[in-house]
Amino acid sequence: MLKRFLYLDATTLADYVSALEGGIRESLERKTSTGKNASGGVKASVVEAAIGRTRGTEESASFTDTPQAQFERLMELARTEPKIAGWVDVVDPDIDLQDIGVGALIDIECDIYVPEIVKALTPDGGLVEALDKLDALLPFVSMFDATAAQGLPSEDERDAFRGFVGALGGKALVVGDLDSSNWRIAGQLESGNVKGDMEGTARITGKVSKRWGEGQWKPLLALPGSSLISREQRRALERTKPKEGEEDQYLEGPALMLDILAIYR
Repeated sequence: MLKRFLYLDATTLADYVSALEGGIRESLERKTSTGKNASGGVKASVVEAAIGRTRGTEESASFTDTPQAQFERLMELARTEPKIAGWVDVVDPDIDLQDIGVGALIDIECDIYVPEIVKALTPDGGLVEALDKLDALLPFVSMFDATAAQGLPSEDERDAFRGFVGALGGKALVVGDLDSSNWRIAGQLESGNVKGDMEGTARITGKVSKRWGEGQWKPLLALPGSSLISREQRRALERTKPKEGEEDQYLEGPALMLDILAIYR
């Protein structure tokens, strides 16, 4: 199947392939030879023309080892050597993911989306731009109504929010729902590796970095940037269920956090 990659982490991919192949290919050279013997028969290889004189031509082509080619080899190597690659073939998620461990490599089809709270907090999510416009308009509004700024975020609060968004480092978070299971998949994305709109049905390939069971909740903002809050705060959030109306800010288990390698259709 020809793949259209919507996300591809070429650096990590090269590391995985190098570990399995014992090095990195710089290029690949292929040669094609054809020959014609005295009897007039054309052979695909001049070596096969053992009778009569042979006239032949040889063509060679050199191929750069692209990330797309590396991904195809990784999938083939993973399925051939599952123990070395940590490969888990997910056929029935409710069974195959039940005892899956950290470090396992999986490839699974999901209905992918970016949670609204995460989307809003990305640099291009609109809130930072709205704050910039508010900064520009407030001095003019205050000239006519001194009470107009009451209830709006203060300048310090606006600056703190910009710093919060900047601390995300260009990372976003995608969540994947499985059609035939209650399991959910989540993972961080580096903005520089995004190659297309990922929302909708697609396949995710990645290594398991964390898992949590049914009835457990993880705050979405702690997943893409766990350094934004302290370890104690994160654990406190994980011990409590979300308040009514805040469920969309959490991810309920059973779920897996992945180091996402690729997303494709």
